[in-house]
Amino acid sequence: MTKTSKAANSGVDALLGFEFQRNCALYLLLNNYAHISSREFFLCIEHHDDFLFCYRSDCLSNIEAIDSYQAKKLSGGIWTIDARFAEIIAKMLDVGNNLRSDPAPKCKEYTHSLTFISNTDIKLSYSPKKEEKQKGKTDIIYLLNEQNSKSRYEDIPEEIKNKIKEKVRDHCTKESSTYHDTEFCNLNIQWVDFPRNKNSQKDILVGLMCRTFPHIPDHSAAVELLLSLFRDVEAVYNQGKIINLLDETKRIEGNEIKKAIKIIETEQKAFKLWRANSTELAQKFRIPIGVQTSHENHIRNAFELLKDMSNNEHQTIKTFIKENNYALNFYSYDEMFDAYITDIKNSNNINLKDIDIFFAALCAFVEHHSEKSK
Repeated sequence: MTKTSKAANSGVDALLGFEFQRNCALYLLLNNYAHISSREFFLCIEHHDDFLFCYRSDCLSNIEAIDSYQAKKLSGGIWTIDARFAEIIAKMLDVGNNLRSDPAPKCKEYTHSLTFISNTDIKLSYSPKKEEKQKGKTDIIYLLNEQNSKSRYEDIPEEIKNKIKEKVRDHCTKESSTYHDTEFCNLNIQWVDFPRNKNSQKDILVGLMCRTFPHIPDHSAAVELLLSLFRDVEAVYNQGKIINLLDETKRIEGNEIKKAIKIIETEQKAFKLWRANSTELAQKFRIPIGVQTSHENHIRNAFELLKDMSNNEHQTIKTFIKENNYALNFYSYDEMFDAYITDIKNSNNINLKDIDIFFAALCAFVEHHSEKSK
C-alpha cells in the first residue's frame, strides 16, 4: 500500500537546504562507481529518504536491494544521542518499514540498509548510573570519525544500543508515532570525509571524477552535468504527497547516468580530435578564426542537434556516417571528412552549410567510429 506522507515534499520546498544531500549522493556514487555501475540500479532523490540506491535483479522486473541514506550536516559541535538524533533515527526506521511495504515488486531475497551519514563527528556515549559505577561499570564512548568511519548498529556496544533505542522509543511515544524496533538490524551510522563548504565539496567531487574517469579533461563540467540530473529529479513533487518507488519521475536511471558520462567522454574525444588536426581541418573547410576559438561550443551544439530525432538533416548525416566507416580508406582526417561531406551531399538533400555538415560529421564519426579507427 502506498503511503501518504506529510513530509513527502518537504525537501522540494527547501531545495537550498538539500545541497549537502545532493553532493553527498554524488560523492558516494563516484567513490563506489565500479561496484554500483556493475549492477542494474536507479537512484531516487527526496523519495522515502534523502536518497536511495536501488538495485534490480538481472531480469530488471524486481528490486533486490536498496541502500537508503539520511544525510545530515551539523553546524558546530558533534552528533550525540540527543532528541534531534533520536528523531532522525526514528524517521529512518519508519523509512525502512515503508520501503518494505512499498508496492514496487521485490525479490524474495530483498534486503535494505538504512544509513545515517554525516560529515560531522559522531560521539555515541553511555554513562552508567551511580549504583552501576559502584559495581565497576565505566563510561563507554563510541566515536565515528576518520579513524572509524562506518558501523552497523549491531556492532555498537550493547549499552549504547540500548540508550539509542530508549531515546527513539521516547521520541515515538511523545510524537504518537509508530516505533519500528525490527528495523534496527538494518541501521548503519557513517561518518564521511566531506567538507562543510559547498565550494570545497565541489572540489572533492571534481577530484573524485578525475580519479574515476582520468581520461575526461573537463572534470568540473562532468560533475555539473551529473548534479543537474540530480536537481531535475529532486525538484519533482511527490504527486498527492504519495511516495512510491514505481514513480519514475523521482528516479535517475543508472543507464541515464552511464549515458551522461558516455556523452561527456564522446565530447572530449571530439575536442581531442579537433585539437590534434585543427590546422589541416580549418584550412580544408575554411573555418573562420572565431569559430576555431569557440570550437567547443560548436561541437556541443552539433552533439545536441544529432540527439534531436526530429532534426532530419542531422539524423541523415548521423545515419550515413554510422553506416559508412571511412577511417580505413583515407590517410588524413581532412581528406576523410571531405569525402564524407561530398558523399553525404551527393546522396541526400542537405540544406546546411559545409561548416555545419563538417561539425556534425566530426561528432557522428567520433560517436560511432572513434574506437574502431584506433
